[in-house]
Amino acid sequence: MWTKNKTILLLAAAGILLFGTVQGVILPKWERDRQAYEAAQQNPQTHDLQSIAKYETKYMGNASNLSNLMHSLPLNEVRSTFELHPDTLTADIVYHAKTAEINQERLDRSLIYNATAAFALIGNLGEIRFKFDDRTYTAKRSDLEHWYGKKLSSLTDSPKIWQPVVEQPLDHPDYVEKGIASLFTIL
Repeated sequence: MWTKNKTILLLAAAGILLFGTVQGVILPKWERDRQAYEAAQQNPQTHDLQSIAKYETKYMGNASNLSNLMHSLPLNEVRSTFELHPDTLTADIVYHAKTAEINQERLDRSLIYNATAAFALIGNLGEIRFKFDDRTYTAKRSDLEHWYGKKLSSLTDSPKIWQPVVEQPLDHPDYVEKGIASLFTIL
């Protein structure tokens, strides 16, 4: 009987220790890792290509796909709505904010990144307009393909292609400034 009680106490102690380890160490680490990952998704230079690859489609007509894609890209914390114009193969991302409310450097990097991602993943999207309350940025697929010197869909073949071609150049302010001037019509 005494060994049975000792075994029960030993198992209970092990269970409490294991529970404490899970609650006090493992779960908080997972939460910190999740928060770090989400923060990285807000930055075009650290965004995870694999997180958006599932939104690849040949046709722009799937509004929920485009919506989910945009909500997975940088600037997703800014409230937005979407309008599709299938006759002109154009998508409008309507942000309910002024550009002055967003850090200009972050905004410029995000616009280049988001336009590249949208064109790379949505096969027949021809033009995308990022509409803010005070400004509209319009980009065309042909301009981005000329900028990168290749079909945009080829950029998503691997993170080993995406990172050095799309993400890493965004580290350089001159590149970003030239990209905004070359890739977007701003009204």
